Order: sequence, then structure tokens, then C-alpha cells
Amino acid sequence: MIHKGKKFVCIGAFHKDYIMHLKGSYYKNRTNPITQEENLGGVAYRIASKLSFLNTNTELISLNCDDKYKNELKKKNITFIPLTKKIFKRNYTAILNNKGEMILGLANMDNYENNLSLKIIGSKKNENIIMDLNLSIKTIKSLINKFYIKNNICIIGTSAHKIYKIKNLIKKIHILILNKQESFNLTGKNKILDSLKYLIEQNKNIKIIITNGKNTMYSYNNNLIYSCKPIKINIKNENGAGDVMGAFFNYYFTKKYDFQELIKKSMIAGALQASGYTSNAKTYLKYVEQLSKRIEIKITKYNG
Repeated sequence: MIHKGKKFVCIGAFHKDYIMHLKGSYYKNRTNPITQEENLGGVAYRIASKLSFLNTNTELISLNCDDKYKNELKKKNITFIPLTKKIFKRNYTAILNNKGEMILGLANMDNYENNLSLKIIGSKKNENIIMDLNLSIKTIKSLINKFYIKNNICIIGTSAHKIYKIKNLIKKIHILILNKQESFNLTGKNKILDSLKYLIEQNKNIKIIITNGKNTMYSYNNNLIYSCKPIKINIKNENGAGDVMGAFFNYYFTKKYDFQELIKKSMIAGALQASGYTSNAKTYLKYVEQLSKRIEIKITKYNG
């Protein structure tokens, strides 16, 4: 059973991101000029930040951080619950080409893999729990087993290297958002539709999104398969676009939107993130509504 509670609980990574933009074409094995940005990041943080931007009741659960970062969370009205007393080092570096497309992501995430005590996380009921896969497989399994019956569980793929952590937990997940490579690594298939069908057979009640960059995105809900292409945009920085899409999908899901509208609007939100678009929440939502009308969706019945 899926619970559509109003509170969002984001569990996973919260750290500093270093974004390096190459100024022009680059040479392998040589020095190349860049510009660099430093931002707060982590999948769980980016989702929490966007949900808070949408004026929701949002909680972030991650490794401890220093007071500077905690103050930033307070400014965003995000309730922070640290999983540890000690502050562990962790960070992420993205290298983007001069078009804003990712060439390489470098994740220093080993400290997330500790098997943490979960006693600090109290009971949850009728809440929307959104998890990335940066914590250890033991911790992730414990969290899903603890919360899936009385809450809505959404898993964000995070990385093709980490997707194995939920391989035996598909039946306990309500919403699953992946990119193409994550779906391949999770299912052992090499085509998106084959991956989608494999996951449906594991859990026919699940809602699934599998993105494929600028190419066709596939989704599943209630025995129907949806396919659509993203709108064309000028990419400024595609890092984190999938996380924002996941945040908006969960936001609109709690608003009980029709599934087609969920897909359209969340896809547009991800595209706007990649384009660098910013505004206040009211204007942002209006622009999402406007652009979502451009997307055409094809629907086919699942005959598994």
C-alpha cells in the first residue's frame, strides 16, 4: 500500500560538490583550463533542497556536518538529523565539458558505507521516504525493511556502481527512479524495455521511471507503460538534473496528479535544472506547467 503523507524524509548523501567546467575542447593526459564552482550537494540533499523550495515539510538524514552547513539547512527550513556524532570527510567532483555535459563524476563516498546505528531515526508513519544509495547495503536494507509497510519508499538510483544494493528489495519499493545504465546493472539486461519488464515482474505495484538523457524516457504504473521524449534545452550543467526530477515527481505524487502529468512535470523540472533556470517557487511551478504541455506521451498496456 502506498501512503501519500505530506512530510518528506530524505535519507542519504549530504556533502560539498566541486563542479569543474572545461573552458573549451580538452586534451587527454594534458593540463586543461577550467572554471570551478563549490556547492552543497549529495543526492538526498539536492532532493531535500528542492522539496523545501516548494514549501514542503522536509527532513534530511545524513552524516553529521559542521555548523556552517547546518545553518544553510536552517535557512532552507530543512530539519537535519545527523546519523553520526563525528564529522566524516566526503565530497563529489563533477567534470563537465564546455557544453555542460558530464564527462566524469568522482565520488569520495567511502565514509557513507559504515554500518550506522539507526536508533536515531524514530518511527515513521504515512510519510514519503526518499533514499539514495550512498549508505551501506546493510543500512539501506534495514531502512527499507523498517519503513516500507507504513510509508511510501522512493529509491533514487544514484550510481550504476551502487544499484546492486536494492537488487533483492524491489518488492518493498513503491517508486523507483533510474537512469539507463542503472537499470541495466540492476537487471542484467541491455535494453530499457527489457529492464522495465524485469522490474515489473518483480513488483507489479511499483512505479518506475527510467531516463535516457535526451532520448526516450520510459515509465510504468498500474499495468501501463509510458514513453516520451524530453524537450530540447541548452544545457548549462546537467549534474543533479535527475535528482530534481525525482524531487518533483514525489512532490506532484503527493498532490495526487494523474500519472501522465507526474511524468511531464517532473521531466520538465529536471530539464530546467540542467538549463540553469532559477526563479521563485510560484513562477517555477507556472513555467513547469507551461512547458509540460509540449510533451507528448505514448501509452501501451503491459502484457507480461
